[in-house]
Amino acid sequence: MKPSSLKISILMASVLLLTCIGLTEKKTAVSAADLKNWINYLSSDQMRGRANGSPEMKVASNWVADRFREEGLITPPGWNSYIQEYSFASRQRQVAERNVVGMIEGSDPKLKDQFIILSAHFDHIGIKRNAGADSICNGADDNAAGTCTLIGIARTIRLLKLKPGRSVIFAAFSGEESGMRGSRYFASNAPVPFNKVYADINFEMTGHSEELGKGKYYMTGCNNSTLDDVISQFDKKGSIILVDTIKSAEQLFYASDNISFSRLSSKDGISVGIPSGTFATSTLAPWIHTVRDESKLFDFENYASLVDYFSRMLVWLSEKKTPVDWSVKSFARPE
Repeated sequence: MKPSSLKISILMASVLLLTCIGLTEKKTAVSAADLKNWINYLSSDQMRGRANGSPEMKVASNWVADRFREEGLITPPGWNSYIQEYSFASRQRQVAERNVVGMIEGSDPKLKDQFIILSAHFDHIGIKRNAGADSICNGADDNAAGTCTLIGIARTIRLLKLKPGRSVIFAAFSGEESGMRGSRYFASNAPVPFNKVYADINFEMTGHSEELGKGKYYMTGCNNSTLDDVISQFDKKGSIILVDTIKSAEQLFYASDNISFSRLSSKDGISVGIPSGTFATSTLAPWIHTVRDESKLFDFENYASLVDYFSRMLVWLSEKKTPVDWSVKSFARPE
C-alpha cells in the first residue's frame, strides 16, 4: 500500500470510529465528571458523614444553596433566602438544622400557580464508633446522590434553556436520618398551598446500577397513586426504564421524605396529602448506613443518563394536563 493510500485509510477508519462513538455515547448537559466532583465533595471525609446538628451540615447547606444560586433558582414566594432554619429535640438537646429550598417559576400562564416539588435529603449518620480505621459513614448514595440529582436537574434546565410549565420547587432537606424532621417541618411551613401542588418526586440512592441494571430506576408507592402511570407515558422508546416490580418499593414509600407530603394529616384512617414517590436505583443495599457508602462504587455514566432523563421528564410532566391523584381510599388530596 502506498503511503498516501495508508494515510487515507487511517483517516477513514478514524472518522468511522468517531462516528460510532458519537452514535453510542449520548452527551448530557451534566456530565459524569460534574456529578463525580459534586458527590466527591459532599461525601468527602471532611464532611464527616454530615450528621444532623454538626458544623459540617451548616457547611453542606451553604454549599447546596450556592449551587442553587449558580443554577439560577429563585427563592420561594415570601422568602428572602434559600435557607429555612428549624430545630428539633433529640436526646434531651435541641438540634439546630436547615433546609435549602429554591424554585423555578413556571412559564405557562395557566399552570405557573401550580407546583411540582423535587426533594432529596443531604444529611447522613456521621461517625460510626468502633468501625475500624475508617469510621466515617460518607453517605455518598444515601443521600449525596439524591441531592446532586436535584442540582443536576437545575443545571440541565438552565443550560438547555428549558421552560417548565408549572413552577418547580427544589427542596434539599436535613433531618431525614433523624425521623424526616426537615421535610416534616417544611410540610408544616411551606411557602405554597398544598392544594396547588401537582406531585412530589423525591430522590434517594441514584448512584448505583448493579441491582437493577443500567438505564433502570424504580419508584416507591406505585400502587398508591397514578403518578407512575402518568410518568410511564414519557419517552416510551427511550433507553431509561421505570421498573415497577420491586417488592420492597411499597415498604420504602413510608421510609423517605416523600411521605411527609403524602401524609400532611391523618384522620379516621385516611392520610391527606399529595401524591408522591421516591425515585431510586438501589433498595436495601448492604452499603447503606455503613462506612462502605462511598462514591468509588458509583456508575457515574449511568447516573448522568438518569439525571438527563429526570430533567427532561420533569419538564414534560410540568406541562401535562393529566391529573395525578390517589388510587387507594387510604389517601386523599387536600382541599
